[in-house]
Amino acid sequence: MTLLVQITDTHIVQRGTLLYGMADTARHLAEAVTQINAMRPRPDLVLHTGDLVEHPGPRTYSHFRDLIAPLQVPIYLMPGNHDDPAIMAEFFGDSDMVPGEGPHYQYVIEGPDFRTLMLNSHFDNSELPFFGPRRLQWLEYELESSDQPTLIAIHHPPMWTGIGFIDMVGREWFENIGEIVAQHPQVFKIICGHGHVDVSGMLGCVPVQMAGAIAHQLIAGRGMDVAPSFDPMPVPPMLHHWKDGEFVSGYYPWPADADAERIDRSSNMAWEDLKDRMRGSMK
Repeated sequence: MTLLVQITDTHIVQRGTLLYGMADTARHLAEAVTQINAMRPRPDLVLHTGDLVEHPGPRTYSHFRDLIAPLQVPIYLMPGNHDDPAIMAEFFGDSDMVPGEGPHYQYVIEGPDFRTLMLNSHFDNSELPFFGPRRLQWLEYELESSDQPTLIAIHHPPMWTGIGFIDMVGREWFENIGEIVAQHPQVFKIICGHGHVDVSGMLGCVPVQMAGAIAHQLIAGRGMDVAPSFDPMPVPPMLHHWKDGEFVSGYYPWPADADAERIDRSSNMAWEDLKDRMRGSMK
């Protein structure tokens, strides 16, 4: 069994400031770390699928590093369009959080149940995604080297989302990814961020899950003629659960009062009796 937590798009800013004067991204990330530490069973690892900070630099990455320092689970990072891969590699180079090296900054996490390929869709000084020949060659090589079940993580969504401001970049950048993945049936899912909203889709026959953001959400923006609305609230961490060859995903909030609100306590019934009732064995 493997429990993998995904967080994305934390957009940390300098200490003591709010993102766009509205979203307390530092508090949101700190709360996410607290929730992850409280989860039972304990997750095996955390993946951050990009946009660690709003503006890359020593001050923001230092702030991000301090916020995740209490995390009791290994965390792995990838760049988003707001990040700088070279600065990330330098800043976190003394840890295992960014093991990938230039020029593509991609790497593999080998797990007991499946492999995770951490891809880089960052394009220098641009919001746009990019996945050029070197990155494609690396992806193809890694998929050819092992037939183990494989999860792919990337920042930008390699799928049609139905959301105008995301889809306006076109499909061309991820078409080659789809062609390679189609030749490797061990790829069972792709997870990503970037859109600041939760959407499930497909890349060929492979399911793609775009998680909502820890920083804030962009909602009600499906058409190109209307800008999305800014919602300054986070989503809970997303839990991806592998067990006996099956993989399920969903948001997994774990608030501070979770134990106090357990249904066995609120109903004054033993948990074993409640489970019997759920099975339909109690009258």
